[in-house]
Amino acid sequence: MTPRRSLRTAAVTAAFGMAASVLAPVPALRPTLAKDLTVETQPRSVHLVDRRLVTAQGVEVNFVSDLIAKQPILLSFTFTGCVQLCPPSDVIMDVVAQRMEKDGLQRLKLVTLTLDPLTDTPEHLRRERADQMHRDRIFLSGDPTNVWSVLEGLRVQPGPNQDHDIQFLLIGTGGRDVRTVAGLPEPEDLIAALSSLQ
Repeated sequence: MTPRRSLRTAAVTAAFGMAASVLAPVPALRPTLAKDLTVETQPRSVHLVDRRLVTAQGVEVNFVSDLIAKQPILLSFTFTGCVQLCPPSDVIMDVVAQRMEKDGLQRLKLVTLTLDPLTDTPEHLRRERADQMHRDRIFLSGDPTNVWSVLEGLRVQPGPNQDHDIQFLLIGTGGRDVRTVAGLPEPEDLIAALSSLQ
């Protein structure tokens, strides 16, 4: 292992550990009404592009027709070289996945798309992120041109920028309703907001 890789691995491990310790005490979910939601969502105007992407397990999927057309999804963004902002976002998605599995909400899909497809090949994304995360999460990469097209349609800046925005997109079935959640929301609030989508 090179010194550079060792340093990066240590930084990522430390960031995941710090984020996990902050987010570990998640209270039990209770039935939530729309008026109870504390997470702030903003409508988002997007152009959903149906490009072929590849999961971290090497399975080809079409972004719209295979994912969004079939169920609501919670979409997050990451890249494996990110050592500050992505680890907390990934931990939140993992807590959401654990809660959804416990509460039988598998019809809702959790998808994470790389911002850096030049580095994050499906195999690299699997090794550096997906293998450490909840099995129900879908990590996406693929041909860089296709990934960039999807990101552009979502109005998300691509590239390995360490100072990128932390955001989650709530996308209703078929893309009928797209909303943005900025920052680091409580996992149970994300689940409630996602559950309210059709």
